Amino acid sequence: MPMKPVKSSSKKSPPILSHEFVLQNHADIVSCVAMVFIIGLMFQVTQPLASLFIAMQHNITIEGAPENYYTSGWKDNLGVFFYILIGIVIHAVIQEYVLDKINRKLHLSKIKHSEFNESGQLTAFFLSSAAWGINILVSEPWGLDISSIWKGYPHTFLPFILKFFYIIQIAYWLHWVPEFYFQRIKPIEYSRRLGYIIPYFFAVTLLYVLNFHRLGLWLLSLHYLGEALVHVERLLSYSEKEVWANKVFSVMPGVYTLIRLAISAIASYTFVYGLPQETEGLEMTSGNYNIFVIRMSMLAGIVFLQVYLLVQLFKYRASRLPEEESISATKAKKLERKQRKPVESKKSKKESKKSGDEDLSDLPEADQDQQKARIRPGKVKP
Repeated sequence: MPMKPVKSSSKKSPPILSHEFVLQNHADIVSCVAMVFIIGLMFQVTQPLASLFIAMQHNITIEGAPENYYTSGWKDNLGVFFYILIGIVIHAVIQEYVLDKINRKLHLSKIKHSEFNESGQLTAFFLSSAAWGINILVSEPWGLDISSIWKGYPHTFLPFILKFFYIIQIAYWLHWVPEFYFQRIKPIEYSRRLGYIIPYFFAVTLLYVLNFHRLGLWLLSLHYLGEALVHVERLLSYSEKEVWANKVFSVMPGVYTLIRLAISAIASYTFVYGLPQETEGLEMTSGNYNIFVIRMSMLAGIVFLQVYLLVQLFKYRASRLPEEESISATKAKKLERKQRKPVESKKSKKESKKSGDEDLSDLPEADQDQQKARIRPGKVKP
């Protein structure tokens, strides 16, 4: 008996190191590159080089201090590079195991599909970073004291957790650049996405390099909470959870405005009142950047950003209002139809009964008895 030929699979795997192969397996490729650095820690010969990328650098031991402290320096670039790789891997994990599974159920258009993925990634980052920042503020002895933001400036010595927080922040915003290629982002979206990625990168980097670490921790934690609320509302609206989306949408303007006002107030109080009380001067060797020009430039940038974000929020709210009104109108119509149906059915039953009785009354008495017996068998009088 002749053997049947085996049918070749319609989906062929792309050639190794081809463009399509890299896009499909970029997470595995990047994770292998990251593993090279991790394996390097296991060998005495490569350990010093591998630790430059993985461990926090520029550590300083202070006598009597319970832990090691760190400063900023050029070696931080190596750590940023390694954690960019980790960011790409985590991005792919969230995309494949969370967002793609939800997208299959929603059947969104290509534009909404891309925006859903973007909001999903940003929501995960904003929520985790806000929780991390608040945890640092609570755990550190200076965290909840507002005056500690400027007292003792310049704060050149950072605890490990605070330095690690800033390295991860810088690496995350830089990891979006290769993601444009890996996620096949259309060139038409580059300008919109770079419009918030570049300001984030420069803001976090300036706060870190100019030793405004404590102020940045307060501002970033508050800012990320507000941005997480915006993207949660978008995710709910894309997921057709209109009830929850409307609840978040109604609360969002008030909470978002309070957060923006709080950020502006903390920054203004720090740059106008707090830092002028400390040692003023521009000394790069000691990390002191407490001069009027830098203070006012930082304050102007922060306040301008808060105003810009508020304007964008209210623009988004204005664009959503017609949609919300149409949704509420359709819901009201559906509710009216549901309420009318039982009333109309009762009326039709009564009318049919009346018409049936009238038809029977027109017949002779003997025919009426026979007709009733057909309708209600077993109840006719003998």
